[in-house]
Amino acid sequence: MVKAVRGTLVKCDASVKAMLVDIDDKNGHEFIIDELDEEHIIVKETKVAELKQRLQNMMKERLKEPESSDSE
Repeated sequence: MVKAVRGTLVKCDASVKAMLVDIDDKNGHEFIIDELDEEHIIVKETKVAELKQRLQNMMKERLKEPESSDSE
């Protein structure tokens, strides 16, 4: 029997797509339905907000500046 899942087309650059795929891989493929090309993926409609939040958290972690050392 065929099962349909509603999805949302997401356009992003290749680096953001790589982060989205990484999030999906680490969470048992619960977000991404299909990867179309380097800039487009289809995400489960019910998971878009959660995936966006996880992406924002991942970007904050990666963009944190290292704390300066005052050991002089």
